[in-house]
Amino acid sequence: MDCIKIHNFGPVKDVDIELSKLMVFIGPQGSGKSTIAKLLTVLSDVYWWIKVCENDNPLEEFRRIGIESCLQSDTIINYWRDEVHITFDKGGFFLSVKDVKPEDTRKYCKALIGNAAKKELEKLGAIDNIQGDRLLAKNRNYLRAYMRLACYIPAERNLTGAVASSLANILVSKVPLPNTLIEFMSFFERARNYYATYDASFLGVKYIRDFGNECISLLENSEKHLPLEACSSGIQSALPLLMVLDYAREDSGFESFVIEEPEQNLFPTNQREVLNRIIRLSQHKKDCTIIINTHSPYLLSALNVSLLAAELAKVNDYKEEVDSIVPPQFRVDSADVSVFSLGGENYCESIKDDKTGIVSVNYLDVVSDAIGSDFNKLYQLYLKTLKK
Repeated sequence: MDCIKIHNFGPVKDVDIELSKLMVFIGPQGSGKSTIAKLLTVLSDVYWWIKVCENDNPLEEFRRIGIESCLQSDTIINYWRDEVHITFDKGGFFLSVKDVKPEDTRKYCKALIGNAAKKELEKLGAIDNIQGDRLLAKNRNYLRAYMRLACYIPAERNLTGAVASSLANILVSKVPLPNTLIEFMSFFERARNYYATYDASFLGVKYIRDFGNECISLLENSEKHLPLEACSSGIQSALPLLMVLDYAREDSGFESFVIEEPEQNLFPTNQREVLNRIIRLSQHKKDCTIIINTHSPYLLSALNVSLLAAELAKVNDYKEEVDSIVPPQFRVDSADVSVFSLGGENYCESIKDDKTGIVSVNYLDVVSDAIGSDFNKLYQLYLKTLKK
């Protein structure tokens, strides 16, 4: 059973959860959503596993991603994935693999990387095993940068359009951009090179690259072309996200994805469209895991549509009608989904109803009621003013 247990890691107090194919965390700012997501990004990185095996400064990755300060004197972490168990206790990391001798764990991790890397190298042409091994040994650092198995999509991605064209100058000038943003921009660069055109009709735009130049075409006025940085904030946030996700679906070796605030700057109906693309990715890459951090109850309502559609599609009498409402690629089985609320009295609490398999309607109602209650009080006062 894949799971993680965390005790006193920055804002994360106590977490004991089973890992699923699609995980959603919702909660207020500062509740630890990003901290958990970044921790899982590191823990799922097989390259980092080798650093643990070799005791080669494993904290460097925590520093790079900005969570080293979360480690405290009493922090305890236990992570299980497939046959691998990683622990952090008393200031040190330890990795073990079921049925593998301790002295062979490094070899086990390198074999995982080698298999994934050779698949990428095969795309370059006919490369035999000996050539592949030599290339791996010679270009390990390059391959790690290009072939990272965990894809982290930060909330700061809406800066991508504004700084992508001048990234080289920014790096030379040592402008302190988050490492997660710089890495995402490299993923976006690969996606832009992959697509000559990219249709994002629900956003009303199409990405076009012609002879090295690129622009965003507005579908309502196809003659009007804009640079990404001149588009709306919703497009600046969503388009790079969508292009990277679809690139990952078609031509990448990513095994896990962390997506911060997919709803960023989007109208509720567009939030659902973005969620549909995330679900389509999970359907296509059967062995990958996806983690979503969100503040949006609308996104949870959209998730419920996909969950309920998947359940109803199992009934033959309704399948055709369900298909017309929610196509199969946008449905997700409840068994593959976990939804957690962070913060509050229990800190980390599942909000998926065990009986229905969807996000608890009570939770969604509580979010609405918190706002509606104040509105009702004010409305009653407003009615009194009318009487006077």
